[in-house]
Amino acid sequence: MKKISLMLAMLLYVASGIMAQGDFISVKELSGKINDSKCIIIDARKKTEYQKVHIRNAISVPVEVISTKTPIDGILKSDAEVAKVLGTHGVDINKELILYCNKGSNAGRMYWVLKMMGAKDVKLLDGNLDAWKAARKPVTRNPKMAKKCKVEATWDKSTYLTQANVKAQMGNDKVVLVDARADAYFNGTDPKSKGHIPGAISINSDLMRDEKGLIKSTEELKKLFASKGVTKDKEVILYCQTSTRAGLLYAILTTTLGYTNVKVYDGAYNEWVTNSKLEA
Repeated sequence: MKKISLMLAMLLYVASGIMAQGDFISVKELSGKINDSKCIIIDARKKTEYQKVHIRNAISVPVEVISTKTPIDGILKSDAEVAKVLGTHGVDINKELILYCNKGSNAGRMYWVLKMMGAKDVKLLDGNLDAWKAARKPVTRNPKMAKKCKVEATWDKSTYLTQANVKAQMGNDKVVLVDARADAYFNGTDPKSKGHIPGAISINSDLMRDEKGLIKSTEELKKLFASKGVTKDKEVILYCQTSTRAGLLYAILTTTLGYTNVKVYDGAYNEWVTNSKLEA
C-alpha cells in the first residue's frame, strides 16, 4: 500500500511539472510544436536578447514595438498601428500563437493585446526561456524570417481602461486596483518611482512564480489573491509601470483562476505620475 501511495505521489509530482494551467503551455507541450506550420512561436523580449539566443523557430516581436515611446512610454499604439506592426512581423492571429520572454511580463502584455484583437488560440510558455533551456530543448542564434501578413483584427477593448476610467472607479468598494510592480516601486523607494496610485494594493508579479520560475499551483494563487481581497465578485483593475507585469496577472486571473471581470489600465504608472499626484 505504501509503495502504491508513493508511486502515485511521484506521478502527481512529475505531472505537476509538465501540466500547465489555463493558457499556459509546458515546455514538453511546446517541444512537440516547434516544427508545426500552424503554430507561431513568438519571442517578446528585446531584439538584442533574441539575437543572442532564442527558441528554435521562434520569431522576434519585441513587446515595445506595439507601444508608444513619447509623450508617455508604454501606451498601446492605435488599433490600426498595432495590427500593421504585428502583420509586418508575421503574426497571423488565425494561427496558434505561443509567447515567451524572460519572466512572463513582456509575453503577458502581448497575450492581453492579442486577446483583445480577437486571436482565439494564444498561449504563454510556463517558465519561459529558462525552463526551455533547463530542459535542454533546442535553441539557436539564427533568426527565423517570418512571412508578412495582413492582420484583420476584431477588437474587443472591454478589458482596456484609460486614466479617466480608473479615476471614475476610485472609492468603489466593488473594485480593487492592483499594482503588479516590485515592492520598491510600489513603496516609492526606487528612484524610478514616487509611489503608487491612491487606493492600490500591491501584488508583486514575482509572487506568481515558484523558485524554478514556473507559475505556482492554482491553490497557491487562489490563496494569494484572496489574502489581498482580490475576489471574483469584484472588478479587478491591473497596472504596473507600462502594463507588462499587469498582462501576466491578467492571463493568470482570467485563465488559470477563472476571474471574469478583469481589466488593465494601459497607461499605468507612467501616465498616472505624469498627470496626477501619487502617494509617497
